[in-house]
Amino acid sequence: MFARFMAKQFGNPSGLFGRLFLAPVWNRRNRAPNDCAFENLDLRPDDRVLEVGFGGGYLMERMSAAVADGFIAGVDHSPTMISFCAGRFRSLIHTRKMELKLSSSDALPFPDAAFNKACSVNSIFYWQDAPKVFSEFYRVLRVGGKLVIVFTRRESLQGKKFSRHGLRLYTPYEVHRMMSAAGFRDIEEHLLSDWMREFWCVKAIRNQPAFTSK
Repeated sequence: MFARFMAKQFGNPSGLFGRLFLAPVWNRRNRAPNDCAFENLDLRPDDRVLEVGFGGGYLMERMSAAVADGFIAGVDHSPTMISFCAGRFRSLIHTRKMELKLSSSDALPFPDAAFNKACSVNSIFYWQDAPKVFSEFYRVLRVGGKLVIVFTRRESLQGKKFSRHGLRLYTPYEVHRMMSAAGFRDIEEHLLSDWMREFWCVKAIRNQPAFTSK
């Protein structure tokens, strides 16, 4: 019963439990995977960056310090996390340097080629249609844009009771295949670890459009 409750909360944090417990816990326990995503994004001050599944906002805070002249957008399907981070980043939202949207990851509420960097950390387990999400990342990234996906290694999660309740666990090769099918190129996988678990960092570049002769 508790494992099912935790799995549901991890997938869609809600109420005081999500706001007061999960948000700060995520910021602390996911620090290493988030730092990995940050380092591999190679951010510049004028970048336009999208994070899908921003949780407690740890990575968004790091990115906001690096993207002083650009723009950061975040998508999450938890109203509790939207509310929590809206308060945390009130000044950035007020000055239109950041935007947070309540949305499913497989229908991103942004126009084509809106960003040149995108990332997601440990949210892939909860995507209902992962191939569609990668297609959406491809759509909203500019040509040459970078995507960084970080997720806990499947073997590190299989022993956790909550992982049996609705989580979709992937290998890096499955993620590579979905990225390639969506059109990404130069896909690289790296295995890293912290004191709690091993995790994968998979990064890719949005491909050039196909050449057509006139």
